[in-house]
Amino acid sequence: MTRKSFTTYAQKMRQANREALATVVALVAIIVVWYVGGIGLAGCGIEVFSTPLWIIGGTVGTWVAAIAAAVILAKCVFADFSLEDEGENDA
Repeated sequence: MTRKSFTTYAQKMRQANREALATVVALVAIIVVWYVGGIGLAGCGIEVFSTPLWIIGGTVGTWVAAIAAAVILAKCVFADFSLEDEGENDA
């Protein structure tokens, strides 16, 4: 995996803001999955192993969506970089 190079503090802050915004978008997507999988399926009356489908959709579906969001964020959005200036001394 290659490490992205950010030469200025402003570039680093833009990347940090991009990561924060993408995380909020992922959170909203997970909330939508939880709402549709839990509350949206509440009236369907389907059961799997004597468990209402809305319970499975609201828990397992949300869990799967959160894992998928974390993997997508890690592979496509997040970058490994130091927030310290390259020109700083350790004094």
